[in-house]
Formats: sequence, structure tokens, C-alpha cells
Amino acid sequence: MTHEIELYSTGFPEELKLILSMIRGDLTALPPEELKVHLQGTDWQLFLRLVYHHRLYSVLYSKMKELNSTIIPEDVMESLRQQYTANTFRMLHLTAEMEQVCGAFRERGIRNITLKGPALAHDLYGDVSMRTSKDLDILIPFDDVEAAEGILATLGYVSKEGERTPTVRSWKWREHHICYIHSVKRTQVEIHWRLNPDSGKETDFELLWKRSRFSAYTQTPVRMLEREDLWSYLVTHGARHGWFRLRWLLDMDQMIRSMPLDVKKVERRLKSEGRLSIGSQALYLASALLDTPLDADYKCLMSLNDRAGKRLAREGAMFMNEMLESPANMKSYPSYLFALRSTKQKWFFFIERLYPSTWDVDQFPLPRSLFFLYFPLRPFLWFWRRMKRSTVTERGKI
Repeated sequence: MTHEIELYSTGFPEELKLILSMIRGDLTALPPEELKVHLQGTDWQLFLRLVYHHRLYSVLYSKMKELNSTIIPEDVMESLRQQYTANTFRMLHLTAEMEQVCGAFRERGIRNITLKGPALAHDLYGDVSMRTSKDLDILIPFDDVEAAEGILATLGYVSKEGERTPTVRSWKWREHHICYIHSVKRTQVEIHWRLNPDSGKETDFELLWKRSRFSAYTQTPVRMLEREDLWSYLVTHGARHGWFRLRWLLDMDQMIRSMPLDVKKVERRLKSEGRLSIGSQALYLASALLDTPLDADYKCLMSLNDRAGKRLAREGAMFMNEMLESPANMKSYPSYLFALRSTKQKWFFFIERLYPSTWDVDQFPLPRSLFFLYFPLRPFLWFWRRMKRSTVTERGKI
């Protein structure tokens, strides 16, 4: 076990290793003198920055209260307590907003499935204050996107991206969601018509809806993904972001520990979507870093794409060690994203690059009757944008 931890935590600061130890419960049974030795030399400011970056302040506050150690500075505990309290109120506010938005969609006949947010926090931890969320993610049918936008507008929401060029509708399959923000409440709602942005194969909405379940948290009806669908979604979401926030890996740990799942069903769904290596990656990281217990079915799933899973796990661990606002700020991120794709998805990626986008329309407007010209023009328009971007960058260096 120690070897596995070191394999993925090489280069981690001691403070990040301490966070992992606290989550695993390694320190709980230590006598006071041993605990004192373990905590000596901790850079508590770096510790707090890492806790906030990984969105783990609620979990760590609860774990550290259990330690009841005088070695932990009072200002550290007070800072965590304040963040924990603020998150509790934030999640309660999001709960009310979730019920309002989902209720408005339901009243207008738009079926919807909430993907994360307070419902997920309650589902995983039994307590909404134990997980953080900055927005609401809601999945709806592809054909209801415009209608949903109208409903959100009546509730005070506007698109963060502004008005879209109405001429080319490729954005609906080139993208997977639109983000809206409330001008007064400052809450964010992401409307999804796909679970993932990679344009690969995934379960269609009708089947997800048929398998969905009601949240046990809310008084008004709020639907969630079936547990096996939720596992597949969360593991794909975490992998796509390089697991750069440990909160996502902790979600997987919680699911494995607390939720009875049909792992063979999960395996079939990951296999059909070409995502077995992603499932293997998550299980290697969770078992090594969080000591997540894996039964025979999970170990079988982990071994199905063993080589790719281990490689992706090592790459994902690198993103955890960087306190960046986005893994996209790391040079290795594009190649990592490409490595997540199956062979079929990689071919589709190249084909997709040839399809016209709204950027092409904005850059070189053509009348509707000549839209077909965007296909042969796309390589030139792409090259033109690249050249303009390079020129601007060079001028900025002068």
C-alpha cells in the first residue's frame, strides 16, 4: 500500500500528503505525542491553500475536530470553521434555487435530471454541508434547450457567453452545455444536453430518464441519475478535469464505500462508451491515495484496461499537485485529454475539427445560401485565427 501511495504522490508537498492522511483517517488513532510529531513542521498557510483549492474544507474541518489536537493552530481551525459555515449556507441557497429551476422546467413540460449540486452532496454524504458546489448542473433533452433558455430568462438568468450567432447551429453537438448566471443572486445554472463534451458515444437522454430516480433530499420532485449512470458520469467528469481537485476523487471514494452498485453494469456502460481506461484510472487513484476498499468486482474493472489506467493515474496525480484555476493552464493537458479518448473518439475528434463553427461565421460572415462554403474554407479560417493570435502575442511581448 505504501508503495502505491508513493507511486502517485511523488512530488506532493508534505501538506498535501497530510491532507490525504487526514481523509484516510490515518491520524485518528495516534496517541497525542505521536500526533504532535506528525504535525510538527507543517506549513499551515500552505495547508489551508491546498484545502481551499481542493474544496475539502468541510470534510477536513470535521476530520480535524475529531483529532482535538492543541498542535493545530486556533486560527487554522477558525478559518476552516468559517468556510464550513459559509458553505452550509451556500448549499442551502443552492437547494432553494435547484427546486425553483427544476420546478419551473417541470411545470413547462421540460424533463430534467440534476447532475451534481446539493442533491449529489446529500446522496453521497447524507449532509449537504459536506460537499461544495458553485453551480447547478441540469440535463435536459436536446430539443428543449431554447425553451429552457426562455424559462431561465423569466427567472432572471442570462447566458454567460452572451448572444449566440443564430446562423450555424453546430454548437449543439460541438458543445455540451451553456452556463447561465443570475444577475442578482449570482447563482449559476449549467444546462446540459450531453453529459460529456467529447462528442463520443454516450447513453441518450430517454434511457437516462427512464433509469433515473428521485432525490431523497428534496420535498419537491427532483430527479437524479441512476447510481450506475452517476458513477460513470462522475468518473468521466473527474478524469476530464485531470482530478485536479481532490473533491472529485473523494466523491468516488464515497460512492464505493456507501452505495451498493452493480459494478458489472457500470463496466458494460464504460465499455460501450470507450471509457474503461478512465474507470481504471479513478480506481487506481482512489485505492492508492484514499485507501478506498475495492471488492472483487471493482478490482476486475480496474484491471480491464490496466496499462492505460496506470498511465492515466500517474498523469492525473500530476494535476492534483498544481494549484491552478484550471488544468488547461498546464502544457501537458491537451495531450492528456487526447489520451483519454478511445480510438473511435480520436478519429471523431479529427473529423469534428473540419466542421464549421460559430467562430467561422463571426470571422467571415456569408449569406445562408453560401453556408456550404464554410466546409472548404474552415482550414484557412482556422489558420487565419492562429496567425492573428500569434501576431497579437508577439506584439504584447514588444
